[in-house]
Amino acid sequence: MSVRHFNEPRDLAYGKAHAELFQGKESWIDKESRKIFAGKTQRDLFIFAMALGKSRNQKFDVKDRQANIPVQNMPERQKWAILSITLAENNDLLCLKDENSLYKEAERYVEGGIKILQSHVDKWGADYPKYLEAELKDILQNSEEDMK
Repeated sequence: MSVRHFNEPRDLAYGKAHAELFQGKESWIDKESRKIFAGKTQRDLFIFAMALGKSRNQKFDVKDRQANIPVQNMPERQKWAILSITLAENNDLLCLKDENSLYKEAERYVEGGIKILQSHVDKWGADYPKYLEAELKDILQNSEEDMK
């Protein structure tokens, strides 16, 4: 089932300073690399960085926007992940009348998430996935306790 989106941007962006993480032979998503996101898409990295930025409440303005991630190619679940994060902040369903501003807010979280990811990769290197797994387990345990 297709959902009609209102004023959806053509492309999502990340800052030029992070372009090498999203594209090229040295990128985090290059299939041949041994990096954490090897074989994933720019969309996957965008969504992960956005979620990390949101969970840590870290967001920054996007400098020198590199609009390289086509929104029309995104699965609905990824679009709704973006919209749900910014919808939670607005706490108003009427904000869905203009999704463009919601996507821009998501890009700000991506900037924060990428900075966090970069510092973690610099600190833990190849062991970062193990650290991340442990951190995610802690988050899940804490959220289960909050639900009780």
